Amino acid sequence: MTGTLDRLDAERAIRRTHFRFFQLADLGDFGALGQECFTAGADIEYRIMPGPPQRFHGRDAFVGFMLAGRAPAAARARGGGPVVAHTSAPPDIDWDAGRPRLTGYATVWHWAAANTPTGHPRPADWTTIGLVEDDYQKVDGRWLIARRLITPAAGLVAVGTPPGRGREVPR
Repeated sequence: MTGTLDRLDAERAIRRTHFRFFQLADLGDFGALGQECFTAGADIEYRIMPGPPQRFHGRDAFVGFMLAGRAPAAARARGGGPVVAHTSAPPDIDWDAGRPRLTGYATVWHWAAANTPTGHPRPADWTTIGLVEDDYQKVDGRWLIARRLITPAAGLVAVGTPPGRGREVPR
């Protein structure tokens, strides 16, 4: 019985990390996102953007990339900077490989600016649905993402112009 309870506790903690990632990403708090969601040596790969896959070795590389593309908080508050909103379907957690693997879908809305020049909310510029595949590892009592792969699960739904090629990642 203890094994089952331990697994249920682990799965609850893994889901909490999974949803915490989205919460911190939407807030633009990438420093906390790195510390609270990824192992120090995490391998992270995003194949969701147009262009070549974006690969990061270690949470610091990922956090640095995210911080470099972030608009200042004041610009985001005025609706002048990039904004995202994530939603996630309930994920599945599989233990067949000996460690937990979370699989689920996430929908992400992207705005170049959240408001029109007159301050009214505007529709998202583009939306994508991604398949999230995360391997988790317990570090200092916390379940963190050790490996992440995000691939497209569907195409883009564009209201305006397509998103372009994204930002280059050092190889």
